[in-house]
Amino acid sequence: MGIVPPSKYIKAVDCGNTVIFRHCPFEPPEEPRIERLDECHYLVKRTREVRRYAPRSEVKGDNLRSVRQSFNRLKSLINANVSCNEGVRFVTLTYAENMVDNSRLTPDLRRFFKRMRSLYGPFEYVYVKERQARGAWHVHCVMFFDGEAPYMPNDADDHPVRDAWGQGFVNVRGFSGDVNNLGNYLCAYLTDDDAAGKKGARLANYESGIRLFNCSRGLCRPTYARVAWEDYAAYASSPNVYLVSESETSFLAGECGRAKSVSQIFIER
Repeated sequence: MGIVPPSKYIKAVDCGNTVIFRHCPFEPPEEPRIERLDECHYLVKRTREVRRYAPRSEVKGDNLRSVRQSFNRLKSLINANVSCNEGVRFVTLTYAENMVDNSRLTPDLRRFFKRMRSLYGPFEYVYVKERQARGAWHVHCVMFFDGEAPYMPNDADDHPVRDAWGQGFVNVRGFSGDVNNLGNYLCAYLTDDDAAGKKGARLANYESGIRLFNCSRGLCRPTYARVAWEDYAAYASSPNVYLVSESETSFLAGECGRAKSVSQIFIER
């Protein structure tokens, strides 16, 4: 699509080498549209109507809007910490037993990261907890090193990462320089069922009421700002950047009928 025509509202999410522009055809509300009354009811301010909250969903997949927002934050967080793809390791940790106790994950991961830092030096991390269909937990970790990540053997006879985990099975992956937009790439891996060819099919594995991801304190955070269309156009037309991803979302916008929100991701050359 290239440069998007002027819209009412443009938000830029600056992740360092990657910048996300979200174009909205109307101004977002300055104040909340609803007011919480009690545990079960809320007030719609515009109409003064009192409504009941929907029942709490059992899995994250029942609330796709919430899941989408969480994964958008995760994408931005990953991209804000990728200085080079060679400095990233993607590790999946699985329990040998059918481990279903969520409270056990945090202390097990704390020990794992402490052992990994003693083996490979300092790094920052973000991890995502996922419950398998049989009820057992496993964890996906993204580790960010300053510069090229150290070599991590990944075979049956020589597997120090598996030994550091000490709970079962481990898989380690690295990324070459030709993987653009690593945040999108990894989040697609976490949500899509490649075997069935279904996008977002694994969202049902993420439970409602449990935080989708956690990270180390030293991670860089993306910055958010409203930008004028002229500033967006100047950036998007610069020879130093190129568009790597673009999507549209349709929704009802009052009496205007269907409108489209556009999200674009640019990366520095």
